[in-house]
Amino acid sequence: MVTDDAQTRVSTRREWPWWAPSVAAGLVSAALLGLMTWLVLERTWFIGWDWDFHVYVDARQPGGFTKSVLDTVARFGGQRLYTLPIIAAVGLFVAYKQRSIRVLVAIVSGLATVLLVGYWIKFGLGRTPPASGQDVLHGVGQAFPSGHTANATLTWFLLVVVLFGANGLKPDPVRFRRYLWVAGTLVVVTGFLMTALDYHWVSDIPGGMALGLLALMISVTVLRAPPLRLRRRRG
Repeated sequence: MVTDDAQTRVSTRREWPWWAPSVAAGLVSAALLGLMTWLVLERTWFIGWDWDFHVYVDARQPGGFTKSVLDTVARFGGQRLYTLPIIAAVGLFVAYKQRSIRVLVAIVSGLATVLLVGYWIKFGLGRTPPASGQDVLHGVGQAFPSGHTANATLTWFLLVVVLFGANGLKPDPVRFRRYLWVAGTLVVVTGFLMTALDYHWVSDIPGGMALGLLALMISVTVLRAPPLRLRRRRG
């Protein structure tokens, strides 16, 4: 039996603002991305495995049909040429069903974050990719953070959110949790292939994940925002 004191504590318990979870996660993601960028810039332990892993996989690159299949999987997982049509098509479908452009605004917000923040860091660092045979900064390269991994993180997790999340097309907690695992698997596979095929350094991948998570949290914040209510002027 619940006492009056317990009911009072429950009723007076502070409720977090609607924006708190996604904004907090976004700030953590931004802090991690900033930290990793600094660690790359300062040439610290964070890049300690990069060259050794490059040397290992460079001598063991697959060829022929196997290489083509792995390249296709990696591109499908995170290349904007493939991910953009998918997220755009799903966003248009959900917007049509919900009779609202909010989901489209959320998607554009996330994509803009990946593009603007990602290329700001890429051009600022100018890190050369493994294919160049050297790991230098302020050169001819855009290796860090991995754009493929950032796109994968944003795209596949955001698809789950807009389809099965609380503000999605068909809210379903069971499917939401199930497909989050699928999305996570696609992100990990994409990141691994980008390093195994020697397109990115190992440290580029967590940087891409942090960037993608930052963009995802911005999209989620837009999706969760309450509708704007304009006050009518009394005549």
